[in-house]
Amino acid sequence: MNVSRLPDAAAVARAAADLVVTRARAKPGLAIAFPTGRTPIPFYADLQARHQRGEARLEAAHAFNLDELILPPEDARTFRAFMEQHAWTKIGLARERCLIPNPLAPDLEAECARYEAAIAAAGGLDLAVLGVGADGHVAYNMPGPLGLPTHLVDLPDELAASLDVPPENRPLRAITMGLETIKNAREIVILATGASKVAPVRAMSSDIRDTERWPCTFLADHPALTLLLDPAAAG
Repeated sequence: MNVSRLPDAAAVARAAADLVVTRARAKPGLAIAFPTGRTPIPFYADLQARHQRGEARLEAAHAFNLDELILPPEDARTFRAFMEQHAWTKIGLARERCLIPNPLAPDLEAECARYEAAIAAAGGLDLAVLGVGADGHVAYNMPGPLGLPTHLVDLPDELAASLDVPPENRPLRAITMGLETIKNAREIVILATGASKVAPVRAMSSDIRDTERWPCTFLADHPALTLLLDPAAAG
């Protein structure tokens, strides 16, 4: 595990963008898993600025979202809406190469299998860019049984509440790339910023692999794993 303690969250974003640009230069058609959430927003802003300056060439890359909420497509909380706003074509990706699970698929289990097959057809993930939750979740792999491919998950009410999903629409469900799929990526980089990430970072840095309590530790022995931390997350 390579741990980089950086001066601030902006430096974390720059380091992650550097890595993506460098890998895309070496392999233009690489397959990348991309996250949503607050932490990667500066990372996408950095990539967008580089794309506008002609420094980031991602048009041949294959982009796979880590997860998607089971919500109507017009709902502003969908991760599709997030990626349209912050990433995808704005960072130079070709829209037809940007894949995300379809929450409207008539058979959601079959949609999980289809998404997993699409990742395999791209040759597997070359790079997975991840955030980590304060409880150690990665994508929507929550504390509990792990080692799954892409699958359906019922999200905790606290998480649904944080997304302002009303009680009558719970349990909120999602399709998430599984930790087994993520761990098969050739390279993984995890962005962690803020004091709320101290506990999962500490868990990943420990020799103890408490994967059911801390899902992120499932990835801790990956041979090409980098943690990018700001001072608060580094504790």
